[in-house]
Amino acid sequence: MRLGPAVLAATFALCAVLRPAAAQRQPVAVITGTLLGADGAPMKLAHVEVIPAARYREISRTVVRPDGRFATATAERGAIYLRFRGVGHEATLVPLVIASPVAFAVDVRLKHLVYSDSLEHVAAVGDWNGFGATAPTPLARQADGRYTAVVQARADTVAYQLVGLQAGGGGRLPANGTEGEWYAPSPQGGYLSVVRTHAGRATIVLDPAQLDRRPSAFSLTFRGPASPISRQYALWAAWQAQRREYFDSSNAAYGRHDSLRYDWAPVVARRSAALARERDPLLRQMLLLQLLDAAQFGATVPRGIAQRIVREVPPSSPLWCDPDRTPWMIQQAFEIASGNRAEGLDSTAARASLAYLERVVAHNPDSNQQSMALFGALRIARSLSDQPRVSEYYARLVDGYPNAPITALARTRMAPRRLWRVGSEPPAFRFPALDDTTVSYTQASFPGRVVLFDFWATWCGPCVRDLPYLQAAYDSLAGRGLEILSVSFDDRPSDVRRFREGQWRMPWPQAYAPGGTGSAEFRELEVTFLPRMFLVGRDGKVLAVDEGLRAEELLPTLRRFLEAPSAP
Repeated sequence: MRLGPAVLAATFALCAVLRPAAAQRQPVAVITGTLLGADGAPMKLAHVEVIPAARYREISRTVVRPDGRFATATAERGAIYLRFRGVGHEATLVPLVIASPVAFAVDVRLKHLVYSDSLEHVAAVGDWNGFGATAPTPLARQADGRYTAVVQARADTVAYQLVGLQAGGGGRLPANGTEGEWYAPSPQGGYLSVVRTHAGRATIVLDPAQLDRRPSAFSLTFRGPASPISRQYALWAAWQAQRREYFDSSNAAYGRHDSLRYDWAPVVARRSAALARERDPLLRQMLLLQLLDAAQFGATVPRGIAQRIVREVPPSSPLWCDPDRTPWMIQQAFEIASGNRAEGLDSTAARASLAYLERVVAHNPDSNQQSMALFGALRIARSLSDQPRVSEYYARLVDGYPNAPITALARTRMAPRRLWRVGSEPPAFRFPALDDTTVSYTQASFPGRVVLFDFWATWCGPCVRDLPYLQAAYDSLAGRGLEILSVSFDDRPSDVRRFREGQWRMPWPQAYAPGGTGSAEFRELEVTFLPRMFLVGRDGKVLAVDEGLRAEELLPTLRRFLEAPSAP
């Protein structure tokens, strides 16, 4: 039997644990346990992977046994992720810090994939179309309720995935199909379903009856609940739950068109009490940084706590690797510790922050955090109007970390020759109107108006959270010369139409960028991330870019420019 090349590569991965040179060292952590599906049964195929946070590249992959048990080990010290994944389930990353030799056992259950309510746009990608390199193959609904597609094949098998099957933003991600003779890990993420071919053809079948739509949740239980590694995870998980509670309250306030009133005082009190009892240095750092996280969301953190943060959390701490925080948050700790935060920019705290961030670059082993520290230093230097340092930090970031995600952001926001910069004319653009493609919007479409350009998508959470502020701005300032143009980078115009019909009317002009985030406009206009906001004045010059145009800062910024003498 001949197998397609993608299947051969993925099948080989099933038979081997990746063994780079580092894996030959003495293991520091030995992890055993069970990995099961949401129903408590073993999955068709599942893996446990070890990913160092500093490199974020998988260094080992262990196949879970047919009975759901697994055993793996790593020689990696510091911050790591354990990634648990299986067919038909959401992959989950669990962050841990390995500070000393340890052995522990965990029992894990994964959450089912959440499927779209509508399957009309599901399509297949696989061997025959380069996994989406050419157009995906749409599935057609049959009389029996199933969805199918017939594809051409040169080998005896076809490996495929389905796009548009997962709900929400996950619809952009590939998912394994409901039918396969076997499964294999996919280089694109998730799992491949593999089916046999007959006479050079294969039939891809999606059976809605096989989609498990029951509610489910991820769970992880340590068999030694009092162990340091278990307590570390418990602290992290509890803080994630706290963050979700805050964001749920925030989203509910947005939905009511109301201001957010969240009481952080009990949270700060509980965390401070736990800090007073804690003796483990690493867990103390976790608690301190969680209090700093709370300060980012508006919590009042005592000055003494801030002083402990800058004293006890070293620049080399592996806890800076948490994706929910960045090293430049340390500036807020220095400002609170100085006691002058309410008075605006504190140059002493800013320069102390710069020194701390320099030590992150020098001593933290995570190159991503090094680039984040340089970006933070760049922001601080710019706030100090220290142009020599701005130029220095920008050059160090772009030259030393050209492929870091934060470098792309720096290029679009801070590059000397970026397209969207205050005082310049915006780049030329032409976008078709969402509801009438015979109409196009350009800069000339809004003569004599102050225009807020809103680049967004329905699957972009921060974009949607900004909509109440956009609505308030439009309602109060449209009569005074404000226009808004929202340009959607969704995959399909119909996604935007359904959103406007069911969630938010958005009565201002709407445009659509064909091709979504893969379009030329996305790159050529330096959008590169969503949301992006640009404000252009009546004279056709850029007034503001991103900063000052988000959430509660939007209205004051717009009023300032609309009331300025140059924009009467």
